[in-house]
Amino acid sequence: MVFIYANHLVEKGFDVAVCFDCQNMLKQFPLPSFVRRMGARALVRRRPNWFVLDSRVEKLCVFGIDDTTMPDSDHVVATWVGSARPVAALSSDKGIKHYFIQGYETWGTPSEEVEETYRLGMSNIVVSDWLADLVERTTGIEPVKVKNPIDEGVFYPSGEERHDHEVALLYHPGEHKGFLDAFSALEIARRQVPDLVANVFGGPKRPEVLPEWCLYTRNASQEQLRHIYSRSSVFLCATINEGFALTCPEAMFCGCALVSTDFQGVHEYADKDCALLSPVHDPEALAANLVRLLVDSAEARRIADLGGARARKECSMRRAFASIEQEFTIR
Repeated sequence: MVFIYANHLVEKGFDVAVCFDCQNMLKQFPLPSFVRRMGARALVRRRPNWFVLDSRVEKLCVFGIDDTTMPDSDHVVATWVGSARPVAALSSDKGIKHYFIQGYETWGTPSEEVEETYRLGMSNIVVSDWLADLVERTTGIEPVKVKNPIDEGVFYPSGEERHDHEVALLYHPGEHKGFLDAFSALEIARRQVPDLVANVFGGPKRPEVLPEWCLYTRNASQEQLRHIYSRSSVFLCATINEGFALTCPEAMFCGCALVSTDFQGVHEYADKDCALLSPVHDPEALAANLVRLLVDSAEARRIADLGGARARKECSMRRAFASIEQEFTIR
C-alpha cells in the first residue's frame, strides 16, 4: 500500500521518498560496517520485481530514524509500529507527522505498547472500520480512515480457464496469518476432493511442508498473481489477526470465491452473504466450507459474483486516493 500511494502522489506532482531503515540489514554477515552499508544501499536502490514502482519515487537507505538521517519534508509517515516512536520524535523540520496503521501489530509487540503508539500525537491513518474504532477508543480522537484500494487495472479475471478444484492462498510465516490452519484445511479437504490443487504464493523460499500437489510461486509479480487468482475457483484465508488482508479482495476482484476465517478485517469487504466464513483456529470448519464450493461449481460462482461486487464497492481506488490527497495537502 505504501508503494501504491507513493505512485499516486508522484503522479499528482508530489515529491515522494520511501525511507528504509537499514541499520540492521546484512548484520548477519561478518563484514566490516562500511561494506554492509554499501550492500544495504545497493539492495534498497533496486526496483521491486513484484510491483511496478514509478521511477520518480525515490528509495532512500537510512541508518536509524532521527533528525540526522531523515530528509526535510512537508510530511513524514510512520508505516509500522517499530517506526512510530522514532518518527514522532523527529523535529518539525521533518514535516507534519502521520502514522499509517494497517493492523493491530501485536504479533511482535505487547498490545499496551502498540496502543501507546496511537497516542504519540501524530495524525493516525487507518485502513479499516475496526481499526478506526480501536484507535478512537484508545486516543479519544477519530482517526483518518482510508480503506485499502484494489487496482481494477491490475486485478481482474484474465480470461483463462478457471479450474473448479484449484485453490489459491498466501504463504506467510507469521503466526497471525494462520497458514498452518490453512494447510490443515487443505489436507482435510483433499480427502474428499482428491484432485485438489493448491496455488500457493509467498515471499520466502518454498516451505518444505508443501507436497507436490501444492504449486508455489515465490515473489509473484502482479501479473502472476492475477493469473493465479484467475485460474483458481476459491481463495482460502485462515488469518487469525490482520487489519485488512489485502490478498482477499485482490482475489475477489479476479473472480475467486472467498473462504476465510471470520477475522475482523474481512468484514471490510465481505460478509456471510458473499463469502463463506468460519471461526478462527478451526481448520475443520474452514475445510467444510472449502469442500462445499469445490464440489458445487455453481455455488462457487454465485459466491464469487456476490463477493466481487461487494469488494469492488468497498475497495474503491478513487475514494482512497481522494482521501490521501486531502490528508497530505490540507492538514
